[in-house]
Formats: sequence, structure tokens, C-alpha cells
Amino acid sequence: MKRLIPPLRAVQYFERAAERESFTDAANELNISKGSVSQQVRLLESYLGVQLFRKSGRRIVLTDTGRRYHSAVRNAFNILESETERIVGSKMRTTLRVTALPAIASIRLVPKLAEFQKLIPNLDIEVSAEAEIIDFNRSDAQVGIRYGGSNFDGLEVTHLGVDVLRPVCSPSYAKALSIQTPEDLNRCRLLHDTYWHDDWTRWLFAASIENCAGCDSQFYTHYSMAIEAARSGAGVAIGHKMLDIDLINNGELVSPFDITIDANQAYYAIVSERAMHLDYVCKFRDWLKDLLN
Repeated sequence: MKRLIPPLRAVQYFERAAERESFTDAANELNISKGSVSQQVRLLESYLGVQLFRKSGRRIVLTDTGRRYHSAVRNAFNILESETERIVGSKMRTTLRVTALPAIASIRLVPKLAEFQKLIPNLDIEVSAEAEIIDFNRSDAQVGIRYGGSNFDGLEVTHLGVDVLRPVCSPSYAKALSIQTPEDLNRCRLLHDTYWHDDWTRWLFAASIENCAGCDSQFYTHYSMAIEAARSGAGVAIGHKMLDIDLINNGELVSPFDITIDANQAYYAIVSERAMHLDYVCKFRDWLKDLLN
């Protein structure tokens, strides 16, 4: 019996346009013209005898039928992609696309990526360091590493842990200023990360230190900059244990006090819906969980 299979090119173009809800974005991704995408979608609509998209202002959105059909098409493509990867994945170059907070990317992830790459032949890794929460429906990213809660609908979420915060500095700085008690911070330069701007306030409150301004302060827009300043002996920063544990273990940083506080929120690994079925993505998520715990 002949299979009822629609034109596959039209289905492919529809899947990309539906994923982005944009003919323009789909055309850019497929490296073709917007007209070609629109033409193929109309061909598919004609074949099916239904409307898959409707106009909403200047945008296109899926109809209810279009949304159901997109879900079925995506599942079918996922199965096809997964089986293809299983058969020829080790013979083909593959790209893993990761988005992460700049602090996580530069301090913890990038130095260890070569270890993960050894596990999967022919794997390229693309890392984007972004503070903003991205829309996975409009991004090529397959995995996101994020701090704090957000809307995780349609995403696979793995809890990576809640962090511990405490002051850190270089061994030479701690020795030069004889840092032994929290009160000694009044003689120190405090290094502030403006992204996690309340870390010092919360820790000083927990240590019962009032009106501690230090001898002076430095402010950085990225945590990695504050930690690099601390590592180089510029002052004392609030360290996030899950991020700077390697620097502590190799002696580049020390934590002068036993007083710690929990971070306000947790770290998560987020996998986009269209990448959940990929073996190398799942392996990276599992490796990441081991790395940060």
C-alpha cells in the first residue's frame, strides 16, 4: 500500500518555520530565500488541505492544526536524527552548542571542555557566554547552563546544585594583610561583582559585620573579572564555591573564614526540546552534572 507521505522538502521547510514562527528566520537558517520557504509551506498546506499558519499583526503564528502537525513532524525528525546519529555519528563532525553565564563559561566550563571532547569523536563545541536568558525557540543553542529560576516550559531541566558563598583572596594577599577574622576586612579592598551585587551585603550580615566598606572597593560587571582580580592579589571577593573550587584546590585562592552562606538560587542545565533525543547532548548534560557536583 502506498504511504501517505507529504513532500519532504515542504515538511522540512515547514518544521524550521514552525520552530521559529518566522519565514525569515527559517530562510536564514536554511540559507534560502524567504519566498522559497513560503512557497513550500503553501505547497504543504495545499497537500494537507488545511491552514498551518495565520497572520498575527506582523508575525505568523501556528494554527491549532499547525501546532499539532509541527509536534508530530518534530518527533518524526527527532527519531530520524537520533537513529542517524547512532549509525554514523562517530564518522561525522557534529557541533554541540552551549550557552552559559559568563562566570560559569570562563571559570569552570572552558578549562574542562577538552576532557569532555575526548569522550566523543569528531565533536566540535561552540560556547556562547551570555548573561541574558535566551529563547531556545529562536536560538541554535542545545544546552543552557543557568543560575536561578525561569520559565522552563518545553525544556528538560537538570538541577546542578545550590552554591555556597564565602570570601576568597590570593594566599599572598591574606598573608600580607594578616587576614584572620572577618573584622580584618576593614583593612582590605573589597572586590564586587555587580551581577551578583548583594553577595557581600548578605555575607557581611551573616558574619555580623556592620558598616564594612574596606579601605576601598573595585566593581566588575562579570564575576570572572572579580575572581581574576582576587587571584592576582588585588583584594577579597565573594567566591562561589561551585565556580572557583578548582582555584581553591590548586592553591591560587584561599578562603580565610569558615563562615559561609547559601546562594539564593540554584544552577540548572537546560536542554532544548529539539535536542533532548541527541546522544551527545545527553552525555554532555550528565558530564556537566558530575563536573559541578
